[in-house]
Amino acid sequence: MSTTKKSIVFFAIAFAISWAIVIGGWAIGWHQNPNMMTLVLAGSMFGPSIAAFICVMAFEKGRRSEALGLRFKPNLWWLAAYAAPVMICAASVAFTVAFGGGTYVDLNVSVLAMIEQVQPGQSAALQGIAPYLGLIVLAQALILGALINTVILTFSEELGWRGYLHDLWRGAGFWRASLGTGVIWGIWHAPAIYLFGLNYPDNRALGVGLFIAFCVLLSPILTFLRDRGASVWAAGVFHGTFNALGALTLLSLSTPTFPWNGVVGIGGFIALAIGVAIVALLQRQAPAAAA
Repeated sequence: MSTTKKSIVFFAIAFAISWAIVIGGWAIGWHQNPNMMTLVLAGSMFGPSIAAFICVMAFEKGRRSEALGLRFKPNLWWLAAYAAPVMICAASVAFTVAFGGGTYVDLNVSVLAMIEQVQPGQSAALQGIAPYLGLIVLAQALILGALINTVILTFSEELGWRGYLHDLWRGAGFWRASLGTGVIWGIWHAPAIYLFGLNYPDNRALGVGLFIAFCVLLSPILTFLRDRGASVWAAGVFHGTFNALGALTLLSLSTPTFPWNGVVGIGGFIALAIGVAIVALLQRQAPAAAA
């Protein structure tokens, strides 16, 4: 079967599973229940991986692990995949503050305020560790959050996008594969954004378009790390760490509202654009072969 036909089958299965879960959850009113909303969005993430598994079983006999990118041989680029989200998220906050989108808020203060909002009266019991709350939350995100998210996102989204789709499309060239994947990846998020308010709860229609652009910017960085890390796990490390830190970019700002809503706001777009420029320079200096 041709690459085009394999791609169409993969997209049809991935979108059908993910969109059915999101649209079905919305139809029965789960978008109004925060707990059920989280369950729906988490479940929808597995559409690409299920599609990838089905496709490799059907089309990639004898090279299934290779087609999924499931190589566990860490190299220094895996460390870069872990560090890059930290720099991007920190830069997004810095650019937001620099361009007047808000002021920086100490994580100790914002975490205490969040606890007080969710559980009134409980913040008093934490006064003894209040000076360290920000550090504790940051450490949790960088260690526990990144680890858990890496495993989940590797075996949900990334096994599809930077696993099987990367195997199908990487031969077309770095930029064509990256930008094409970014567009599809962004569109795949559309029902979650429009129906559930993911990332842009007050600007849903606009948010769909903005997040497609966001994924297009993010995709070359992920493809680059997938190439240099020679494994889908490298992309999973980046994606998992990035998601773990995303909420902290909101907690670090005084007014994390659209269009300055943390890493998915203007500051984040600027940080990602710089990241793509760095990737372009590195690709020109020493292009990596598709792995």
